[in-house]
Amino acid sequence: MTISVLLALATFLSLPAAAVDSPHSADCATCHEEHASTWPTLTSQLCEGCHFDGGPAPAVSTHSSLTTDNGYGNWHVDCWECHDVHSQHQNDAYGTTYGMYLDVNLDADIVEVSPTDVGPSYTALSTLRTVTSSNVEHTSTTDFVDGDSSSSDDICQVCHESTTNYNTGTAFNTHTDYGTDTQPGGVCTACHTHGNGFQAQGCTGCHSTAQGSTGYRRQIVSAGGDFDATSHHVTDGSTTEIVSDGDCAVCHDQSSHQSWTEPNVYLNDPDGGTAHSYDGTGSSLETFCLGCHDADSSLAYDSDSDPTDGYQPFSDGRAPDDINTWWTSASHATTSVTALSDSACMTCHGGTDSTRSGSSVDPNVHGSSNVSLLSSTVDGVTVSNVEEQLCYSCHDGTTAATDIETQELTGTNGTYIYHHPVLDSEQSTGRSVECTDCHNPHGATSANPVAGAVGVDIDGSAVGAGTASAREVVEYEVCLSCHGDSYNSSRSRTTNKRTDLGTGNSSYHPIVQAGRNTSTALNNQLLGGLSTSSIISCSDCHNNPSTADTNGLASGSSASPQGPHGSSNAYILRESYYSQSTGTSSSLSFSTTNYGLCWLCHDSATFSRHSHSNTNFNKHSKHVRSERASCATCH
Repeated sequence: MTISVLLALATFLSLPAAAVDSPHSADCATCHEEHASTWPTLTSQLCEGCHFDGGPAPAVSTHSSLTTDNGYGNWHVDCWECHDVHSQHQNDAYGTTYGMYLDVNLDADIVEVSPTDVGPSYTALSTLRTVTSSNVEHTSTTDFVDGDSSSSDDICQVCHESTTNYNTGTAFNTHTDYGTDTQPGGVCTACHTHGNGFQAQGCTGCHSTAQGSTGYRRQIVSAGGDFDATSHHVTDGSTTEIVSDGDCAVCHDQSSHQSWTEPNVYLNDPDGGTAHSYDGTGSSLETFCLGCHDADSSLAYDSDSDPTDGYQPFSDGRAPDDINTWWTSASHATTSVTALSDSACMTCHGGTDSTRSGSSVDPNVHGSSNVSLLSSTVDGVTVSNVEEQLCYSCHDGTTAATDIETQELTGTNGTYIYHHPVLDSEQSTGRSVECTDCHNPHGATSANPVAGAVGVDIDGSAVGAGTASAREVVEYEVCLSCHGDSYNSSRSRTTNKRTDLGTGNSSYHPIVQAGRNTSTALNNQLLGGLSTSSIISCSDCHNNPSTADTNGLASGSSASPQGPHGSSNAYILRESYYSQSTGTSSSLSFSTTNYGLCWLCHDSATFSRHSHSNTNFNKHSKHVRSERASCATCH
């Protein structure tokens, strides 16, 4: 060694190390052996000797196909290819100020390694590519792509300008489609962390925060995200967020991730068929949702790999509800309701997302603040967080022909004062009714509004969608789900209608089957085409009032829509039927006005056949005039 070299070395070793090399400010001997070393393995091991989990320096992994992907074979980039551990070589010699020990004068080798090499130091088999740049730019400690006209001198794009992902050609737009404020000029390490070998974070890692004022990346998980909502896919029944990257991949095809512009989304087929391209139209989303919500659930994804318990796509192990069985003929299907075709499932389901300013009302089916993923917004109108008001947003005589809102809500103005307690203000513990208690919105049709609903048979067994007896219910079975004895015992009831209407009784109204009295006399006094063999429905009596009604059940009809939604008569009756509990002594005259309900079926002029001497209507009238007895006194 010459004298000049020794003097230079002595001068170098005499420099205040902490001033030029912090945090690499220890004595040279900490890293360098003066008389012996192995290159490059020893140097790589030195870096990893501090940069490990729990070590004195941040844990990092080098950029390698073993941490990212092997689309270019099995490759590896050593630490010193990007970093110069001597800060004075960069800051003092080149006048840089950004730190990170990043090389300004880059001459890096991407080397081939064995896929069986376990590291952390990898043995190079050959040099695959050499990348050089005489002026690597790095504008700050957080920005890795400066966005100027030359990308070949940015620390990340020195290599990535000629790779498939994130190059200056078409693939460059992978990061720019959703706003120019994200990439270039963004933070590569926000998604591609050094600790993970620059492999992109998983779905939940990236989508735990929103990024970009134009909505480049929406927040899906963590506080304030879609899956933080009250109701969401993938749940264990608690408020704990359990969605995983694997759950995301059940629905979302990643092959074209981020390359689609709003509102397009690339979605996997739940049964393993061709992927769905949601383009904002109802028909393009409807088939995707129904592919999972059908009788066979998800054939392509089964979280517990046990098809005998139903195909469960998500990690929560829950089998999806079967909607498709009823949906094909339902009134709400897009083929039936043109007004819903633009949104389909998201007309009713999905939350609004305020984290994306590019779309103030951004429906999605990740989560919602309402039960059953119900939306708060329909056609741009915000509705309250209650189920019935979502239904009313269409069923107010505008979008839907049936105006349910008027019948149920007019009671607040004193007209239809009698109705089921569907309003939150009318509900209490044990006494509440929701629209879906009677109607299955995925199955209801105009011909059968209770199609797809769940009910209770006259024998007390559960029937309908999702039960052991998954047949289509009849109307009285839906009524008995509340007005019988096979429902939540906390609900109040005055009588048990299931036993009242039981066919084992001595007499009963013919709801379940024809009545016991088959006499000619009774047959002759029945109106409107009724006979002793007729079957009637609950809604023949409990329905909306109508001025069209005259004597005879079939001679008039209640105001559309049919059903016990609201009435000015007690017990939501179609016509008046006074009893001691609802009338006064002065209102109990035996007239068509006060007992119109009875005369819808029974002819008051010929009413007879009592077992005692009363043989006609006038004898009954005497009871009412003199004793103030109502029909309910005896019947």
